Amino acid sequence: MTRKIPFTCHLDDFIARRWLTIGYVALLTGLFWLSSTSAYTKIYYGLMATPALIALMVRPRYWLNVLREPIVLAFLALAAWLLLSLSWTSSEDGVSGLAKRPVYVFMMFAGCAIIALKNQSLLLGALRISGMLASLAALVGLAIFLTEAAYDRMIGIGALSNPLLSSHVFGFFCTYWVAVWLTDRNCPSWISIIFAIPLLAAVLATGSRTPLMAMALTGLWMVALVGQRAFYLLAAVIIAVISGLVLIPEVLFQRGLSFRPQIWSDAIRQAADHLWIGHGYGSEFSFNIAEIGHTLTDPHNVELAVLLELGIVGLTLWLVMYLLAFLRCLTQKHHASLQLASALTVFGLAAGLTEGSNFLSRPNENWFLIWIPLSLIAAISISLRQEAPKTRTLSRGQLNELLQTARTIEEDGHGVKVAELADGNYLKLFRRKRVVSSALWSPPSRRFADNAKQLQSLGIAAPLIDCFVRVSAAKLDGIIYRPLPGDTLRNRWRTLGDEEREEDIRQFGTFLGQLHQLGIYFRSLHLGNVLMQPNGRLALIDVADMTISQHALSHWKRRRNLTHMLRYSEDSHWLTMQHVSALISGYADQCGQPAARRLEQQLRAISHSTS
Repeated sequence: MTRKIPFTCHLDDFIARRWLTIGYVALLTGLFWLSSTSAYTKIYYGLMATPALIALMVRPRYWLNVLREPIVLAFLALAAWLLLSLSWTSSEDGVSGLAKRPVYVFMMFAGCAIIALKNQSLLLGALRISGMLASLAALVGLAIFLTEAAYDRMIGIGALSNPLLSSHVFGFFCTYWVAVWLTDRNCPSWISIIFAIPLLAAVLATGSRTPLMAMALTGLWMVALVGQRAFYLLAAVIIAVISGLVLIPEVLFQRGLSFRPQIWSDAIRQAADHLWIGHGYGSEFSFNIAEIGHTLTDPHNVELAVLLELGIVGLTLWLVMYLLAFLRCLTQKHHASLQLASALTVFGLAAGLTEGSNFLSRPNENWFLIWIPLSLIAAISISLRQEAPKTRTLSRGQLNELLQTARTIEEDGHGVKVAELADGNYLKLFRRKRVVSSALWSPPSRRFADNAKQLQSLGIAAPLIDCFVRVSAAKLDGIIYRPLPGDTLRNRWRTLGDEEREEDIRQFGTFLGQLHQLGIYFRSLHLGNVLMQPNGRLALIDVADMTISQHALSHWKRRRNLTHMLRYSEDSHWLTMQHVSALISGYADQCGQPAARRLEQQLRAISHSTS
C-alpha cells in the first residue's frame, strides 16, 4: 500500500525549492529589472518574506534550526536593543514602521536557511544564476553609459539611481565571481573571469573607489583562507586602479578624501552625547562641514551609524554578530561555500567603512553589503550543522567504563589515544595540552570529521564517522568512527617481495599525485597512514592534520609533504633508493612528466640531506 504524503510536506517542499528560490534570485537581481526600489521592496515581501513566514508556520522545526544559529541569535539581541531604543528615539518616522524592519531581516535569515536545509546547492545555484544575470546587466549598463554619456559616472539600469549605490551591487557580484575563481574547483577559471570582467568595468565606470578598496581587503582575507592564489585578486585590483588612473583620473581621484575625516570627527562628537545607549534607532543627524557649504545627513560609515543610533551597547552587539560569522568561517574554512560567503561579507564590511548609514532598512542596495552576505553565512552554517554527526557527552567514569572493554591501539604518556571498542568501532581521543589553543574554536575531532567527509566527496577513501565524543571534565574531545578494512602500506610492504612491492609503490605514486592534484596537503602523510584495502584501493587514515585547498598544491608544499614522509628510514629506503623509478612512474601518470621530474629531484635532494 502506497503511503500518502501529507499536504504540508508538499507545501513545505514547494516553498523551499520553488517559491523561496525564485524569490532569492529576484532579491539579488531585482534592482536591475525593476523600475523603482518601492517595487523591489514589494517583490521581497511577496517572494521571500511571505513564503519564509508560511514555511515557519507549516514546519515549526525550522524555528529550532534557525534559532540555534549563533549569528541569528546575535542579530536578535541587536534587534531587541534596537526596539528598546525606540522608546527614546527622536525619529520622525512612525515607531511601528521602524519596528517592522528587524522582522524583514529575520525573514531573510529564515528564507535562506530554509533553502539551504532543503538543498545547500540550490541556494548556491540561485546565487550563481544571479551572478550571471548581474554580469549581463553590467554589460547593458556599460553600453548605455558609453553610447548616451548623459552622466560623467555610470549609474546602471532598472531601479539603480545612484553611482555610489550601484557600485555596491556591481562590486558585490564582482567579488562573488572572483571568490568563485578562488574557491570552486568545479567551475572552470575562464567562466568566472569572463563574468567578472564586465562587473569590474562597471565598478570603474561608477567612479566609486569604495568597492576597489573593499575588494583589496577581501583579497587579504582570502589569502588567509585559500593561500597564495588570492594574491591574484590583489593584483587585479591594483591593475584596475591603474587602469582607472589612466582612463578616467578625474573621476576617481579628483575628489580626494571627500571630507570623510571631517564627517567622521563630527559623528564621533555627536555620538559622545549619548555614548552608551545612542540617540535611538531612526534618529536623524546633520553634519556641518564648512568646506562643503551644505549640511550632510550621512556619517559615511556603517559602524559610526550604529554607534550614533544604538551607542556602545548596540555597536558591541553588531560587532559580535560579525565576529561569530568570521569565527564560523575560520573554523570551517575548508568548506568552499563558507569561503565564498566570507569573501562577500568582508567586501560588505570593508565597503561600509567609507559609505552607508542605513544599516537596518527595507531591502535596498545596502543589503548587498550587510544582510545578504550575513544571511548566506548563517544559512550555510545551519545546513552544515544539520549534516554534522551527533555529539555524545561522557563523564570521566563513563569514558573509563568504555575503555575497560576496549583494545588499546595507541597511547602516550597522557593515556589512550586510539582504542578499538567492543563493537568494532574505533575511538580516537584528542587532549588539549595548553589553556589557550586553537582546539578551543577548532577541535581536532571536528577537523578529523570534516576532512574525512571532504576526502570522501573527492573520491578518496577515509574513515566513516559515527559520532563525536566530549569529556569536558578531562579536557578531552574525541570521535568514534568505523575503521576501514585493510593493512597499512608499511606493514604490507614488509611482507612482499621486491617485484610485488614495486607494483604497489607505482600505485602509491599515482595516489600521491592524485592527492597533490586535488589540493590535499596531508601533513601526517607516511606509509603508516595509508591503507591498502581488500578491494585494492588506497585509503587515508588519521586525517585530522590536513588542509584541502581548491587547487593543486604548489611545488613548495609538495616538497614539504615529501620531507615529512621520508623522515622514516624504512619508508625512505623504499621510496628514494630501492623503488624510486616505480614511484616516479606512477606520479607521472597522474601529474605529468615535468612534475614527476621535479619530484625525482626533490626526492634525491631530501635523501642526500638526510643521509
